[in-house]
Amino acid sequence: MHFKPFRGSGPLASDNETQRRAIQIDALLDPAGYQASDALARAVNVALSLGMPLLVTGEPGTGKTQLAYRVASELKLGKPLRFDTKSSSQATDLFYAFDSVRHFAESQLASQTNGALPAAHNFVRYQALGTAILRTLPREELTGRGYDPGAAHAPHQSLVLIDEIDKAPRDFPNDLLNQMENLEFAVPELQIDRIAANRDLAPVVIITSNSEKQLPEAFLRRCVYHHIEFPPADKREQIESIVSNRLRGLGLSGAYQGALDFFYKLRDAGLVKKPSTSELLDWLRALQAAGLEANKALSAQKDVAQSCLGCLTKTREDSAKAAELLSQNTHNP
Repeated sequence: MHFKPFRGSGPLASDNETQRRAIQIDALLDPAGYQASDALARAVNVALSLGMPLLVTGEPGTGKTQLAYRVASELKLGKPLRFDTKSSSQATDLFYAFDSVRHFAESQLASQTNGALPAAHNFVRYQALGTAILRTLPREELTGRGYDPGAAHAPHQSLVLIDEIDKAPRDFPNDLLNQMENLEFAVPELQIDRIAANRDLAPVVIITSNSEKQLPEAFLRRCVYHHIEFPPADKREQIESIVSNRLRGLGLSGAYQGALDFFYKLRDAGLVKKPSTSELLDWLRALQAAGLEANKALSAQKDVAQSCLGCLTKTREDSAKAAELLSQNTHNP
């Protein structure tokens, strides 16, 4: 099997700098700073080679969503087309939305004023997968679809991110199966029975899940699966590498090593919600902003550490455990 060369870490090509900046959300989500494990990079390459969606699970904050931005940037696919799944999501929502309320109101107004009836395509808004399919088509096939391809349009491939699919109703994944496999959808409001993608430019699809709900087996069979494991304490260098790439200029020495020690102790303290990588980054940034002195032990700067615990804990019980653990750490450096 010939894998596409997704690396998952390291610098991005200089000719991709403008594109990388365009899809960057903030400094912490810079695709150039993303660190995919070898196993995750292999999973991406398997999905790319098979043309299958990649389903990624893992604790919240372990980089599932950011993976899509890294893949899109490295493979020069432009800004990911993101669909944030909700508890009310339906399969058609991934393709398009039709503003029936506004269409009805404007139709009523037109009939009362003897004006022209509004064209239905003005009320269509294409969503992530629908847009990705339309982008694969030549300009002449987009007429009457209610989609503006832009002056410089040429058929191209995109990346679709379906974020937190486990939030959707149980039937949502199964309802998508045929449409995702066939890469086609209908828009009944425009009397369009079928819009099908150019298979040569089929979108790359990355799906994330926090595993809050078991996904249907039929859906799982049609995905390449990977679970992002949080690096254990004996592989701490992985976390240090992530911190170094995300927080350039913050030296992991002295008090900041103590902060990292405390973070790992907290993850083993039986919390309701373990702090994640993203919360560790917030913790370190907050400590820096609060004036933590790197050349002094963390145990000697209890007040600074205490003031930033809200970055790590998200429940009352966890906050109490963290404060107690910090106190023990202070008395027993």
